[in-house]
Amino acid sequence: SSPCAMTQFLSILSSLYAVLLQVALCANQPHIVFVLTDDQDLTLGGLTPMPNAVELIQKKGATLDNFFVTTPVCCPSRATILTGLYPHNIHSTDGSGCMHMNVTNLQFQEEMLGSWLQKAGYVTGQFGKLLNPPGVKPYCKKGGQKLPGFDHYLTMCNDNRYFENSFVDQDGKVWTSGKQPEDYLTSIIGNTTINWMKEAIKGDKPLFAYISPHAPHVPATPAPWYADHFKDRKAPRTPNYNYSAPDHHYVIRQQQPLTAGHGKEEDKVDELFRNRWRSLLSVDDLIVAVMNFLEEHGQLNNTYIMLTSDHGFQLGQFRLPSCKLQVYEHDIRVPFIIRGPGIAENSHYKGISGNVDIAPTIMELAGVQVPPFMNGRSFAKRITQATTNTFNEENTSWRDMYMIEYWSLGKVVRYDHLIDGPNNTYLAARLLNSTHDFLYAEFYPDGTELNFGTPVEYEFYNLTKEPWQLKNEYGSSDANSEVVRNRACV
Repeated sequence: SSPCAMTQFLSILSSLYAVLLQVALCANQPHIVFVLTDDQDLTLGGLTPMPNAVELIQKKGATLDNFFVTTPVCCPSRATILTGLYPHNIHSTDGSGCMHMNVTNLQFQEEMLGSWLQKAGYVTGQFGKLLNPPGVKPYCKKGGQKLPGFDHYLTMCNDNRYFENSFVDQDGKVWTSGKQPEDYLTSIIGNTTINWMKEAIKGDKPLFAYISPHAPHVPATPAPWYADHFKDRKAPRTPNYNYSAPDHHYVIRQQQPLTAGHGKEEDKVDELFRNRWRSLLSVDDLIVAVMNFLEEHGQLNNTYIMLTSDHGFQLGQFRLPSCKLQVYEHDIRVPFIIRGPGIAENSHYKGISGNVDIAPTIMELAGVQVPPFMNGRSFAKRITQATTNTFNEENTSWRDMYMIEYWSLGKVVRYDHLIDGPNNTYLAARLLNSTHDFLYAEFYPDGTELNFGTPVEYEFYNLTKEPWQLKNEYGSSDANSEVVRNRACV
């Protein structure tokens, strides 16, 4: 069918579902707090500077040990989180939009997560970075559209800074913060969230808070009071740090070594690493403030609180000094921790899951039936049943493979290193179960078209043997049978 016909079909489905959706508001309907960081990795120790999140969420709840993103870049990942749709179902037809995503059309706006929860009786708030600037342009202007799905909001209109930020709120006011310590971005987001919760908790509706700090995204400016922390830390020297990989696709194999010495590339990578951790200290403070508020109001045990990231990051892996955009573990694997009613302390779920599952999961936790057109699946029942650190037998009825897709943004350079460009558009399958741990990827020359076309390069990794993905095994006898299976899924 044509993209136009598919869009019309999904729109009809959405309208019918909205008419049929009827949810009885119960006195014990849970509150839901969703915290989304920006560029927070897992494989490089991204949770380490957040001890409170670890103690208060992870140890008091569940960890999804194998949680991935469909696309390792901001706007497509965030669009997936908001809708439960794969990026190819949000993709623009001409390569335009917010990193190729068509997020300003009426259908996308009406199907964002907040709208479903409003229909379920929730009062909803959004604070921080929702999408990249092109995605919020309709709201961030005088007389602009109201942000659908959220009763109260403080939405960032710019990015890549932590002071002098511009915002739009639910009254249509567009304003810019200052340069003083109290204007620090994460502080504004946290304080606005708490002030909203103080008023919203007085009502008889459950709360849904979508809190999305910009940290630790570049420039990862720390709060002034944290500027001196982690002075002696350096970016992890993982086995693939500053590693030459001539058998990987073009963007990787053409990398030059990171230069060493004072003020050189390795120094810049280490300072960025320290600032990323410093900026996350403020997100940790925000989480403490939210949880203290809920406890003071007797609502902590009736609240689901979750923390994840839109994608990972690299700090010298394969000689890439910063950024994301790659198909490897450091970019696609992210933390996901959650606590709340029915979730056992220190529990783990190993089934492969990802950001396309977030919207359906939040909806099920809220008691809302997941609409049939969503691509993701709810893992709510699985985390309330997860108590062991082993693969669950029910994986056969869940999934053991996750799709990764990415469209190149063109020439992207960091510290004089080409991070994105020719043939870094790819489709990949991440297979993970009790016997297999594989990644298979196909790379394409065109980054604008929805149709990927004919691959020009291939990569395959058995992560049981090669956890750092140093050697591309595509074409080897060990890989052949698995490539056939993985390619069928791609």
